[in-house]
Amino acid sequence: MIAAIQKYFTSVPPMFIDGALYAMIAWFTFNQAYFGGDEAAKYIDPETKFWLNWIIGSSASLFAAIKMFRSTSYSEHLEEVKKEGKSGI
Repeated sequence: MIAAIQKYFTSVPPMFIDGALYAMIAWFTFNQAYFGGDEAAKYIDPETKFWLNWIIGSSASLFAAIKMFRSTSYSEHLEEVKKEGKSGI
C-alpha cells in the first residue's frame, strides 16, 4: 500500500502538491479565524467550538509543517541526490 501511495505521489507534479498545500493552509487558517470569532460563539455551542478550533488549528499547523518540509529538507535532499547521480526518492 505504501508503494502504491508513493507511486501515485511521484506521478503528481510537485507544483500541484505545493499549490494544494498552500490552498489547504489558507483554507484552514481562514476557518480558524472565522470560527474563532465572537460571531461564531453565538451560533456554536462552546464545547463544539473548542474542538472545532482545535481540529482546524491542528490541521493548519500540520499542512504548514509539511509545506516547510517540502520547501527545505526535501529540496536539499533532491539536490544531494542529483549530485550523487542516484535516482531520487
